[in-house]
Amino acid sequence: MSLLADPIVKDEALVLRWFPVTDSSRVVVWFTSEHGRISTLIKGSMRPKSWMLGQYDLFYTCELLFYAKANEDLHLIRECSPLIPRPGLRKNWRACAGASFVADLLYRISPPRAAAGELYTFATQTLNQLEAGQINPALLFWFELKVLDDLGLAPDLTQNVNSPAVFDYRAGRNLSAEQSANPESRPLSNGCLSLLRNFLEMDSPEQAVRLRLQTDQIREISRHLDNFSEWHLDLRLPSRAKALELMIR
Repeated sequence: MSLLADPIVKDEALVLRWFPVTDSSRVVVWFTSEHGRISTLIKGSMRPKSWMLGQYDLFYTCELLFYAKANEDLHLIRECSPLIPRPGLRKNWRACAGASFVADLLYRISPPRAAAGELYTFATQTLNQLEAGQINPALLFWFELKVLDDLGLAPDLTQNVNSPAVFDYRAGRNLSAEQSANPESRPLSNGCLSLLRNFLEMDSPEQAVRLRLQTDQIREISRHLDNFSEWHLDLRLPSRAKALELMIR
């Protein structure tokens, strides 16, 4: 449903981030099931007797009722009820770091009010796995590649190369060293190529968390994704680097 269709909108949403705008009020950024990324002003939410106390926090799934402003990006909350608070993310700092990467990536790649129901499902599934204690770098790689695939930007890893292969991040393909026109292309090991293909083919994060990656594989995949995202999305993700660093300690 478009935000233009009804001034009062009900939706399910993940809390991506929040920040204060006055001593007592906050702007909360959500990723919703049906309306993509939205921002809401919650007046008085930091007061001791606010009706919003305990109703939302980072990584919560909430049910929202808000007043939609058709020509503005900041809407007003009418009601908010927590559905899935995910307390496990507040007890496990490695899981929290992984959740922070999920929220950061969604915030950076999603324009306001662009519906992305499949991304919402992927994010919810990934957060649920992290909340359950699945501290596995494979989970973050699965989520990132699913995001790229949903955007139509997933790398093309179908080509088999007989000679030594490189991942040409500008072309977004696995090529032989002779085929690549990018002097900054780096080798892509057969093991990591197989993992990346598997992540793109997997339908659920439950499949990803069964994998156990070696430290050198984690670093190799992360390095290639860094180059790919910076070139195609003009995007750097220190949140992924930090989450992976904590997960492999």
